[in-house]
Amino acid sequence: MILQTQRQKSGHAPAMHVTALAVMALVLIYALGCAHIHPNQHANLIGCLWYATPGKQHDTLDLGAAELDAIQSLGMRLVVLNGPWFGSTVAAAETDPAEHLFAEGDRRHLEFFVDTGALANWWVQPDSVAELARARERIQLLHQRYGHHPSFRGFYVPYETYVMWGAQRDLTRILYREAAAACKAVAPTKPVMISPFFILDETHVLGDFRWATPLEYSDFWMEVLRGSTIDIVALQDRGEHLSYYTDEQCAPFFAAMQHACDATRKQFWANVETGELTVGGPEEYVARFGRKTHVNDPRTQPYWRSVSAEKLAAKLRFVRGYTPTAITWGYREFVRPTSGRSSTNLCREYREVLVQPRTTHTN
Repeated sequence: MILQTQRQKSGHAPAMHVTALAVMALVLIYALGCAHIHPNQHANLIGCLWYATPGKQHDTLDLGAAELDAIQSLGMRLVVLNGPWFGSTVAAAETDPAEHLFAEGDRRHLEFFVDTGALANWWVQPDSVAELARARERIQLLHQRYGHHPSFRGFYVPYETYVMWGAQRDLTRILYREAAAACKAVAPTKPVMISPFFILDETHVLGDFRWATPLEYSDFWMEVLRGSTIDIVALQDRGEHLSYYTDEQCAPFFAAMQHACDATRKQFWANVETGELTVGGPEEYVARFGRKTHVNDPRTQPYWRSVSAEKLAAKLRFVRGYTPTAITWGYREFVRPTSGRSSTNLCREYREVLVQPRTTHTN
């Protein structure tokens, strides 16, 4: 998740009573539309994001056979591959370690979405020229290198953002549009996925990030999605990853993004996070870390935890009101059996949530 530190401070929008009524109407429409969903049903968790690093053995990545076994044991079949190791330069006498991964994916009938990368601090570039040149070159290379594999399902454009204003709004819209177009230019049938987030920190506890209403949020994403060849929007489900955020706080933004996707005919998924920053509330956050401390500040690191199986089930039930399909960030970092942060018991509990219910009801 990226929180742009250069954003302007929030100001109240004019005619706030009109905005509030519009947002309430939007949430009500989708709440009524989801009323038929059985309370025990949840979204189908089909995959996870994985930031690949070198494996223990030469010419391998850390996403090996044992990790794929664990992923598939939870009923997941899709992995969003992040990191610079895909398409990297390989010496003449060496084998591209990603080739082994894609070949194994072919054998297992897995689906991989591959990260198209981004310049550091892409949102403060003076224009789109350098970033688009880099993106187009990488997209072509990725397809040339791995496009023949059936497991290469699509592309992931990693401009993870919220809402932009002014010149940054134009830059963001252009980058999304043109990066997606570059993906379609080399592989017209492969879907393009993005994963935005939203901010719930209206009182600026975490920093001076300009806060947008759900209506502004919906308008921004309709603007980005309209006319683009983006196919899938996987919305991050908890904004700044804080454990104290509730479904009720998140619901207006899920309704807003669903509305934007429906209006532009995009697939709407959820990115249900299985890692979180554990803290009791905003007052506790300030007492522990200080006001205006970013969630990714090193001081917060000891307090990140895996999401319990019970909470995962609740999250999946919540997002099922908006979409039947979910992926997850946090599995690699906090849940996998080899992460060192969790036990095999947690994965067993996850299996009870994710796999066993499928035999009793349809998602």
